[in-house]
Amino acid sequence: MQLGSLLVGLGVVSGMMIAAQGAMNGRLGYYLGGPLQAALISFTVGWCVLLAVNVLLGHRPVGLSTLGQAPWWAWLGGALGAVMVAGAATAVPRIGVAAWIGAVMAGQLIAAVLYDHIGAFGQDVRHVTPLRLVGIGFLIVGVYLVKRF
Repeated sequence: MQLGSLLVGLGVVSGMMIAAQGAMNGRLGYYLGGPLQAALISFTVGWCVLLAVNVLLGHRPVGLSTLGQAPWWAWLGGALGAVMVAGAATAVPRIGVAAWIGAVMAGQLIAAVLYDHIGAFGQDVRHVTPLRLVGIGFLIVGVYLVKRF
């Protein structure tokens, strides 16, 4: 099997986990008193898991000089993740997993096509094509249909 196929499979499994995560965090928020509390616990558990995996794999902490080499915007990924997790914990109990994930996918695809087109964040440029735009349109219609019916 080619690496590309394995990575697409990883993406599918990751998407399935994101759908479960929204429902789990929504339920956790119910018990903890709100979505921000659920997001905090979710990130704390995630931090512990990542710390344990790094220790088990023998990864050493990097020095401060190495940390300073990253561009300023590279540090915002965790903040974006926090918004995503808190957003899911807020929205999923109200609109359902399917509508939330559909909306997330539409947003991801719109942003991804834009980021590819301008080569954002150091990525290779991949221009917008009419068929990519049609795909985004279909996804937006799909979000509407999932939410409406």
